[in-house]
Amino acid sequence: MKKQTFSIGKPMLLCNQNLCLSKFKLTLLFVVIFLPLQHIKSQVTQSSQLFQTIKKMDRLLFENGFNQCKLSTIESFISKDLEFYHDQSGVSKTRAQFITEMKKNICLDTKNKFLRKLVDNSLEVYPLYENGTLYGAIQNGYHEFYTILSNKTPQKTGIAKFSHVWIKENNNWVLKRVLSYNHKEVKLPVKKSLILSDKELDLFVGQYKAPNTGNISIIKKEMGLEIKAGEMVLVVFPETKTLFFNKQAPLSFEFIKNTNGNTIKMLIREHGNIVEEAKKI
Repeated sequence: MKKQTFSIGKPMLLCNQNLCLSKFKLTLLFVVIFLPLQHIKSQVTQSSQLFQTIKKMDRLLFENGFNQCKLSTIESFISKDLEFYHDQSGVSKTRAQFITEMKKNICLDTKNKFLRKLVDNSLEVYPLYENGTLYGAIQNGYHEFYTILSNKTPQKTGIAKFSHVWIKENNNWVLKRVLSYNHKEVKLPVKKSLILSDKELDLFVGQYKAPNTGNISIIKKEMGLEIKAGEMVLVVFPETKTLFFNKQAPLSFEFIKNTNGNTIKMLIREHGNIVEEAKKI
């Protein structure tokens, strides 16, 4: 096919007619698709008003709600139709369900508490616009979780990624959607076990019964106790005179005594959260 010369300003471009037509179409496609992206807002800077506002809302949500369990103080900025998606504990589809689950899981045990901390410099905020008007923001970040057992030093137990969608309603920021995912456990530090006498260990030996686990038997083991429930067998070691731990799993077993010094029940915790209560029979 005979080549033709096309002038696109200067210099002259010598090319095949079909080839030039293809290049023209690609150029036009680039203009149509990519130029509008120049107007899309990227994440805002940490010094921006929007970033500071969302960071403040994050602090109120987790400090008041998660860390202090002052749930009544956070309801006003959580949407009634909140959707919360968690990669381990499932879905909450309303504010009421979310608050109820917080009460049952995070805020039930007042003796042993949970703590959430935002990872430094992990917070990202992206504005959401409609016809040039700011109507919301996407918040991304990482946070760490700690357990505080009986007012002891907080112990990090996990880390996760989260994404929140905040919407402006009547000029107030409201939490609309939550994704909580990529949860990873933090390996527990090696604990030193306390040495208890046979007489002290004898106080915990016997039969127990729990609503979910059923019958549990406890016998003495060298330097600790052996707990058996069905096919499960665990060896636990004393951390204190009444609190025992397992070296392989994030489980603890606390024995409760009455005023006469007799053991009446055992509290079973996972990551510091009470998951079972077994009465001695």
